[in-house]
Amino acid sequence: MPDRARILDDCLKALKEQRNLVQVLRRFPRQRDEMVSLLRLSVQLSELSPAPAADPAFRLKARNRMLGLAAERRAGRWSPSGVARRLAARPGLRLALSGVAVAALAIGGLTTAAAGSLPGQPLYGYKTGLEEVRLALTLDPNANAQLRLSFAQRRLDEAKQLIARGQVAEGVSLVDQYDRAVGQADKSLAAAAIDDRAAAATARYLGDRQAQADAQLQALAGTLESGGDSQAAREVARARSHSDGALAARQEKLRARGDTGARPADQPSGQGR
Repeated sequence: MPDRARILDDCLKALKEQRNLVQVLRRFPRQRDEMVSLLRLSVQLSELSPAPAADPAFRLKARNRMLGLAAERRAGRWSPSGVARRLAARPGLRLALSGVAVAALAIGGLTTAAAGSLPGQPLYGYKTGLEEVRLALTLDPNANAQLRLSFAQRRLDEAKQLIARGQVAEGVSLVDQYDRAVGQADKSLAAAAIDDRAAAATARYLGDRQAQADAQLQALAGTLESGGDSQAAREVARARSHSDGALAARQEKLRARGDTGARPADQPSGQGR
């Protein structure tokens, strides 16, 4: 059986180097759920405490403590709520585990500083790398799709800032990234096991996202057109039309399912109206 410490190290290295975590996890199907639980815990803990000193011995000790938690989980003594209670009562343990996340996942203290970074700035790779980590660890297709749409909105916010600074090409590139992210979110939703009653709520969420993005893209296109950059304005308008179409089509399918779920069981479709 593969050594769990080695598997955890492989996962952490994949995240740190922004490699494909899913491919690493596929090599170890029996340990996959356990590793995902530990990595999720790392991401959560990294946001609780400031980054400790990057001492190799400290990180090794913290990693071993994480593996100890995994052993307790296998023995039936581990649960997310139980770990949370223990961490709240033991700040030293919380700090130790967050040290692993900060050192290996490149998040923690720099997350806040990176939040407002833009393409070309030193911390922007940090910012997008953390997004990839969160997406890799969000395995539920519905939750993954919503997270993708949240990050897509960030690209539009960044595009607005860059275009305001005169960096039109870079801003339009981010609009293209937004459009691609919407397509990826749509694929995730197509694969999601959403029950009929939850479908209506998901459709409303998509509607809110679409309305916000539509207004922003329309404003960006108008700004570019008034500034004399008709080509860039057309590219933004094209991305707006494409992403709107994908979101609208998905909403319609979800609303139809939501209507089915809301209909009384003894009321056939098309009757009682």
